[in-house]
Amino acid sequence: MTEELTTHDHRKRYCPLLGHHLHFKYCRAPASPLPCRRILDCWWRTFDVESFLRAHLSHEEIQELLAPRKDKMTSIVELIQKARDNQKDG
Repeated sequence: MTEELTTHDHRKRYCPLLGHHLHFKYCRAPASPLPCRRILDCWWRTFDVESFLRAHLSHEEIQELLAPRKDKMTSIVELIQKARDNQKDG
């Protein structure tokens, strides 16, 4: 039987990225469609977060979550290009 999506939302731990304590709900559903990229690193000692995510995310979402991150310079250049494209459209 699969756990409900909100089963672990009450759990709380320190977030090394943001520097304060957060509930699992925030890590599971930040301001993007995917969970935080560090969710596996942060929660694996608390419960089987990998199995939980595999039960609730598609194969493609899991692959995107596990994909290597782009370096900062590439991300900055992409953000600048996106802003320019939005400026042209608007």
